[in-house]
Amino acid sequence: MVASSRVSAVDYYTDVVLPELYERLDTAFPEFGWRRDARGWIATNNEFTHRALGVRAERVVAHAPVPRGFLVHGGDATLWTAYVAGGAVPRGDSFVQAVVEIARRAGVDTAPLERPAPRDRRTDLLHDFFTLCRWELAAEAGAPARVYLEQRGLPPEAVDRCGLGVVPSPRAARDCLRSSGYAEAEIEQSGVLADSRWSGRLCGGWRDERGRIKTLWARSLETETDVRYLYLRGASRTNLPPYGLSWVLKETPRPRDVVLVEGLLDVHQFRARQITNVVALGGTAVRSETFERFARTGFESITISLDRDEAGRAATAHAVERAAGAAASPAVYVVDPDRLAPAKDPDAFVRERAQDWPSVLESRTCGVVWRAREFARDIDSASPVTARRCALASAGAWLGLLPSRLSLEQEDAVRAVAEQCGYSPEAAARSFAARYWAPDRSRRPSHECARSM
Repeated sequence: MVASSRVSAVDYYTDVVLPELYERLDTAFPEFGWRRDARGWIATNNEFTHRALGVRAERVVAHAPVPRGFLVHGGDATLWTAYVAGGAVPRGDSFVQAVVEIARRAGVDTAPLERPAPRDRRTDLLHDFFTLCRWELAAEAGAPARVYLEQRGLPPEAVDRCGLGVVPSPRAARDCLRSSGYAEAEIEQSGVLADSRWSGRLCGGWRDERGRIKTLWARSLETETDVRYLYLRGASRTNLPPYGLSWVLKETPRPRDVVLVEGLLDVHQFRARQITNVVALGGTAVRSETFERFARTGFESITISLDRDEAGRAATAHAVERAAGAAASPAVYVVDPDRLAPAKDPDAFVRERAQDWPSVLESRTCGVVWRAREFARDIDSASPVTARRCALASAGAWLGLLPSRLSLEQEDAVRAVAEQCGYSPEAAARSFAARYWAPDRSRRPSHECARSM
């Protein structure tokens, strides 16, 4: 493949390098002694795998679909990028270097990765437009937004450096962008002037890991409104990292743990109080890819702290499930939403009790344990036996679906939910193993209570 400009290293690795690597694994990594089997590749160099990995050769595989690394049966997967980087998952320029090395091994053209990237006019326009928004916040027209932010609890001295802006009038924005050299067609295609409701709203830039603005959001200053947040038309957030991640990645030293919250303004509220390891979903939806992204960027753990309402609890459960189903994920912990009481969300909590935030984090629970106990949330040892067993069945069915990398978490969860329901961990483990975890049974939940979840 020949390209005239540098491409995204992640996209090129996924779309071009990995498929070619899969076809040439035996020549790309000959030290493993790869040979084809019915499902893909299996390593045969017992001496190498035993010395380098500490396992028998027949337990090291790279099976279809196209694998991002090799798998030790009964153990963990190792990414090819981590393997060529010496063990640690590379990020940034180190990730690009690892992709170049793998591409060379696989006989793939590395020129698209090594050529200078061209300027992205749309990204430049979004950057310049958001600069206008930052100026607007500091100007007279931004006075209502500054009052709003102070009422939201941002210290007055933090408002000017909070990383937010106010959307100027369409005419002012158009004139400034035209004077900056953007053509009318570029302005129209960017979408920044497509919605007349944006003018006067609080505005933030949603960035990728490298800090480049890829889309924008605008929030109403009114407490009572049908549409609180507006997003840039035609700009998907699906493939973007959580809001604020680029700031966390720039911290020195880089935090080992990142806190995942719902609200976009929560990030600014925390940062105004020098709590700099917080990122936001911008809602309650989360995908497994989010946790895989955290793993690629080198975080050791993720702490989920969502809103103190039923939607927040449901979203927390969903997030833990997505993390468990990810190909790779940092360790996941949960701050039970009730720990925020009487505040309704992390934003309100730090607004009123920022000094107590460290103790809230110390109360966090293993995400798998928390999720299992949610199946028995309203159950205790005094509950009717049918309710206790139904709760255990639902928890057991879900725990039986967990990958082997979560075996320790699974064991802790069995103990916690069994004791909550008034049973011994040993009895619950025997029941789960026979009913849900037996290798010759379907991995689908089979208990009536589990099916009704």
